[in-house]
Amino acid sequence: MAGKKGQGGIAGGRITAQDVAARAGVSIGTVSRVINSVPGVKPAIAAKVQKAIDELGWSPNLAAQTIRASSSRMIGFIFSDIRNPLYAMMTKGAEEVLSARGYLLVTASSDGQAAKEVALINLFKRRRADGMILTVEREGDAEVNQTVSRASMPYVMMERELPIGGMSVGADHYNGIRQATDYLLGLGHRRIAVITGGRGTRVARDRMRAFQDSLAARGMAPDDDLMKLDSFASEYGYRQMSVLLGMRDPPTAVLSLGVRLLPGVVSGLRNLGKSYPDDVSLICSNDTDLATMASPPITAVRYDAMALGRLAAEALLDRIGSGEALTSPLRIELATELVLRGSCRALTD
Repeated sequence: MAGKKGQGGIAGGRITAQDVAARAGVSIGTVSRVINSVPGVKPAIAAKVQKAIDELGWSPNLAAQTIRASSSRMIGFIFSDIRNPLYAMMTKGAEEVLSARGYLLVTASSDGQAAKEVALINLFKRRRADGMILTVEREGDAEVNQTVSRASMPYVMMERELPIGGMSVGADHYNGIRQATDYLLGLGHRRIAVITGGRGTRVARDRMRAFQDSLAARGMAPDDDLMKLDSFASEYGYRQMSVLLGMRDPPTAVLSLGVRLLPGVVSGLRNLGKSYPDDVSLICSNDTDLATMASPPITAVRYDAMALGRLAAEALLDRIGSGEALTSPLRIELATELVLRGSCRALTD
């Protein structure tokens, strides 16, 4: 016969925070935040936890010290490339939000290696992080996706979108590249090259879809010979400029899509004795010091990376405060804009 519910436990056993979490339909971390009066828990969720406590006859004051460690007040931020200055800006934005709420942000670089991504996710799980902000190199990596699922903590994907769902935050790359391509087409360019990397990520998919849609609106299709889509490295940009401008029918415009690519693209042009906009029109993504200080300055698709970091942190804190699992994927986007400068010229017949 089943045991009675009461101060002594459920079905004859000792009542635990896990029992309260199960009854309320929240995580144990949320129970910890409620009984320790941690700010940020939504009133409706706090009420559900309190109702479960009352129904089970649990004594949270006696248990608070025991489960206090369940909330470490730490957030992990895993990014793929420490050399990318955008991540520094995103980190600063996230830290502004998190520190104001009493959280410590701990950052780590995976060097774009799936094995390191798995190790870092597991490390933050062992350290009882309250949540994670993360990017991954390959969204479809099965082990990474399984590790994120097993971590059982709130997370927000930054500029990525996993097939397992969850929450993602990113810039609106589709509209940014659509504007850039439309602008070049409006100047009369028909042979437009794209240099970028990150195949298989949400960013790459949105950028290429925008490029293709812009061409299709004018009855055109991309020329595969002008698509250089294998790396974000500066050296790759340098080499591909030599390849592109050495073609019998070279491009008249180039989209350099990746913050680290631009120095190589510009150096490649100069090495060939070419210049922009005289020999080729040039647009970059992720506005940088080089883009603004170059002569002439380079037209750029721009977004506020620091604001993106703040947005990710706020979204994660909402997830932590709700204590509830997402029932469907959720995406939040930050607007992009095309900043016109002197790196493009109109073609004349």
